[in-house]
Amino acid sequence: MKFIKFSCILGLLFFSMIFALEPIKTNLEYLPKLRGDEPLPAGRPIPYNGVRQYFSGQDSIIGSTPLELQRSGSFGQRIMVDDLGQAHIDWMWQDYPGQTSRWCAWNARYADGSYYGETQASVSWSGYVQIDITRDVNPDSQRSVISYHYGSGAGSYSWIDIDGGNLWGAWGGDPKSPEVEGHIWPVICVARNNNIIMVTGDVNINMKHLYLTTDEGETWTHLMEFDSVATASYFVRASRNPGSQKVVHVWTQSMDLEGVSQWCNDVYYGLSTDNGVTWSAPINITNYTPPDSMNINDSVIWAFNNTIAVFDTSDNLHIAWGGHLAWVSAGDTLYGGDRAKIFHWDEISGIISTVSSPSIYYNEPGGWWLEPWVNGAPYWHAGAADPWRTMCDQPQLVVDPTNNDLYCLWYGNDDSTDVSAGLRVNGELYGAYSNDNGLTWTDYVNLTNTRTLGAGPGDCFDEDYMTANPFLVNDSLFITYIEDKDAGACVYGGAVTDNPVHCWVFHKNTGITEENALEPEYANPALELSPNPFSKQMKIKFQALPTSGRESSQGGTNSKSQATMSIYDATGRLVKDFSLPTAYSLVPTVVSWDGTDQTGKKLPPGVYFVRLETDNHTEVKKAILLR
Repeated sequence: MKFIKFSCILGLLFFSMIFALEPIKTNLEYLPKLRGDEPLPAGRPIPYNGVRQYFSGQDSIIGSTPLELQRSGSFGQRIMVDDLGQAHIDWMWQDYPGQTSRWCAWNARYADGSYYGETQASVSWSGYVQIDITRDVNPDSQRSVISYHYGSGAGSYSWIDIDGGNLWGAWGGDPKSPEVEGHIWPVICVARNNNIIMVTGDVNINMKHLYLTTDEGETWTHLMEFDSVATASYFVRASRNPGSQKVVHVWTQSMDLEGVSQWCNDVYYGLSTDNGVTWSAPINITNYTPPDSMNINDSVIWAFNNTIAVFDTSDNLHIAWGGHLAWVSAGDTLYGGDRAKIFHWDEISGIISTVSSPSIYYNEPGGWWLEPWVNGAPYWHAGAADPWRTMCDQPQLVVDPTNNDLYCLWYGNDDSTDVSAGLRVNGELYGAYSNDNGLTWTDYVNLTNTRTLGAGPGDCFDEDYMTANPFLVNDSLFITYIEDKDAGACVYGGAVTDNPVHCWVFHKNTGITEENALEPEYANPALELSPNPFSKQMKIKFQALPTSGRESSQGGTNSKSQATMSIYDATGRLVKDFSLPTAYSLVPTVVSWDGTDQTGKKLPPGVYFVRLETDNHTEVKKAILLR
C-alpha cells in the first residue's frame, strides 16, 4: 500500500536529544527533547499548597522534589525491600526553589515504620535513578545499589554506587562506571551471585547497551547492543528465588524503521540463566501488525514504551506493558494513543491477557481507557509537547510469595475529564489482582482516588512515577511515588512545584483482592467523605438505592437490609466499626468520625480506608487524617 501519513497524538517524543529529529515520512513536527542533564526551565515557583505532613503512619512523605519527571520511558525500579523487611528507596531530587543542583536522593524505611531520612546519594549534576539490593545470606549485609547518570550531553556517563553497609547511607566515596561517553539512562539489577547487570541508552538514541560487572563495578563487560525506541523503554530484573540464576531484559522495539519510533512497538525480552553472563536471542512476545501492513479502516494494538517483568516463586516469567489502539482514517492518516490498556503475558501459557477492566465512567465496547478529543485535538495533549503518556500506562507487577498470586498496579486516569487547569491528566494509582497466573484479572480498584478536576499549580493531586517492590512483604505492598502538585511534567511548560515523595505500605486486602470497581447499577454513590483530608471530624454520608426492579426473596421490592461500615488503617488492621440500621433508604445516613479507634483513643495521622458493605454492594474510600 502507499505510505501512511502519521499523526501521533501523544505529544511527540518524550525525551532524549536536545536537537530536533528530521521528520522522514510525514508532517510530524519534532520538538527539542530532554537529554537528561538540562536544568529545569525558569518557571513560576509554586510552593506545596498546605501544611506538609510527615505522617507517622504507613503512608509517609519521605522527601520532596520539584522534578516530578523521574524516568524517561519505563519507570523502572526505585524501591526494593531487603530480607529484614526494610525498604530501600531512591528518587531524582532537585533543590527548591532555585533548581541549581540535582542528585540522587536516598531514604530507607525500617521494619518498624520509621525512616532513615532523606540523604544525598550522588554528586550534582546527576539523575534518572534506579535501585536494587545486593544478595547475602546475612540480611545485615544486604546493601543498596543505585545507578544514575552524571555529566553533560555526550560527556555523560552511567554510574553505580553501593552503600557502605545495610542502611548506612554512606554514599559518594567511590562510584563506578563503564566509562563510555554518551551511554546514559541506566537501569540495573543484581543477580543472585551479586553480578550487576546494567542497561543504558545511547545519547544519539540509535542503540541501547547491555553491560555486566562481576566485581561491583571495578571492571565492566559490554555484552551486546540492541535496537529499541528513543525513550528508555528497557528494564532488567533478576530472579530472587533461592538457587535461581535467571535474569530477564525486557524492552519495546519499534516496527517502524523510518522514524516514528515511539508508539508502534513490539515487546521483546532476552533471558540469561547464568546470572547475566550469556543471553538468549531476543524473543518477540507480541508480533503486532507493523504500520506498513495496515490499510484504511484497519485498527491494531501496539505496545507503548513502558515495560516491567518479574519472576514468580516457581521462577516463571511475567511481563506487563501499556498498549494502545492505532487505526487508519479515510484520509490515510494513522492515529493512536487515545485508547489505552494494560496487558500481561506469562511464559507458561504464552497468552496475552488484558489487566485493566473497562472504566466505570463511560461505556467503551473494547474496554479501552479513553482520552477525549475536543475541537479535533486530543484534550490534555493539545498544543503542548507533553510527556509520552496515555490514560493508563506504566504497570508494576507484584507477586505474593505464599501462593504466586499476582498484583498489577498502574498509573493513569479512568475519568478522562479529570485534568488540571493546564489540561494535563491528574493521574491516580490503580490495581487489579489475579489468582490464575495472570490469565484473568479482577475489576480495577482506584487506590488513591484523588480527583482534582481543573486544579491549578499547587492544588493538583497527580500521583505519578510509581514503582513497587516486586514481592509482597508480610502480606503488604510497598510502593513509592511522586505527588505532583501541578499535573504534567514541568519541563514541558508546567509550573515548578514542591512535590512530596511518598512511600506507601498497604495490606494486600486494601481494595485490590476483595473489592471491585464501583458498581454502576447504583444511581447514587454509597459513600461521601467530607472534609477529606480532615483533622478533627469527618462526616461520612451513606445512601444506597437498589436499581429499579431489584426484588427481595419475598417477591417485593427490597426496602431494608443490614449494612456495616468499618475503618481500616493502611496495613489492613480494623480500627473502628459502625453499625448502620438501614442500607436502602430514601434518607441519607450520616455518621461522624473524629479520628479515634474503637476504644476512643486518637489514631495517628495517616491514610485510612472507610469500607461500606451491604448484602450486595461493597465500596471502599480513602480518608486522610491530619493532626
